[in-house]
Amino acid sequence: MFFGLCAAIFQADQTTAVTLQNLDEFPTLHGSYAPQGDCARQPRVLVDRTGFNFESKSGTEKAKTPELAMTYAGPNYAGISLWFFPFFSVDGPNPLLLTFNAGEQEGVLTVEAYDYDYPGGPKLPAKYRPLVDGSPYRKCP
Repeated sequence: MFFGLCAAIFQADQTTAVTLQNLDEFPTLHGSYAPQGDCARQPRVLVDRTGFNFESKSGTEKAKTPELAMTYAGPNYAGISLWFFPFFSVDGPNPLLLTFNAGEQEGVLTVEAYDYDYPGGPKLPAKYRPLVDGSPYRKCP
């Protein structure tokens, strides 16, 4: 009985995710995102059918096969936010979590450190720091 209950709790706590080959199914997310929606500023996140492009003073990096965290907010979530791991690895650590329509606000994107920066844990690699520090972003007009 105890082990069955533990298994049920463990399964209920899991996020259903799927690796995407492209972002064709998310055309409303396509576009450029920058701090306060000012696309003259960096860092920027560019979203198109091929994936995510991250631009900062330290360079540009493309995430071609992101992971969509389908049940990140729970299996009954019915809001407009969408969660992606742009550089997902089953073995981890996963550096970033992107939340589109963050706070149920269309066009708002947050970029957070995921498997990093928790008390006692590893620090986020420097190349990702500007992306986290630039958050939240707004979709450019």
